[in-house]
Amino acid sequence: METTASALIGGHVVLDFANTIAWRLDERRTADRLPDPAALLAWTGASGLLSADRVDTLLAVAADDPESAADALWAARRLRTALHRLLDSAVDGRPPRREDLAEVRGFFLDAWQRAEFAPALPLRPELDVTAPTDAVRLLTLEATELLSGPLVQLRRCQGPGCGWFFLDRSRSHTRQWCRSGDCGNRERVRRHYERSRGSRD
Repeated sequence: METTASALIGGHVVLDFANTIAWRLDERRTADRLPDPAALLAWTGASGLLSADRVDTLLAVAADDPESAADALWAARRLRTALHRLLDSAVDGRPPRREDLAEVRGFFLDAWQRAEFAPALPLRPELDVTAPTDAVRLLTLEATELLSGPLVQLRRCQGPGCGWFFLDRSRSHTRQWCRSGDCGNRERVRRHYERSRGSRD
């Protein structure tokens, strides 16, 4: 199984969060990398969203209040599903669904009510993360910032069944795969096999 660090290929923490579903477009292989609240909180540290000390604090809070931690995981999964649909629509050039916009709006309004502006310009909201659900609120603020800007670099891996998102910052802007050595290599092997079979036929 891949490590959390090896899966951080999105180029933005929100895309890395969306990519915590492996093989999203292949129901036979789909795997959730956030199976429980502890995994969610560990991911926030591995991804750089939160510091290690803050993650340790949240893990202690989650242990004392497992119901609240379960609520945070449920909210994170709802947010992630809405993000998948919005990001898919952006990649495919389709207008977003009203239901998905409404879902993210609800998360945003909840997070915004608890945010404060950092004492600097340009204005940027900050959130005091003291509970597991606050981590989801922080992700929401990051998501709305990403989705409020241009998405010209946004790509979805072309590997069959993969579905991971990333920002294409390659010089030629022609990146196709989440990782060249993963989905890219599988596709090269597949093409080689097809060519070899065609030659034999």
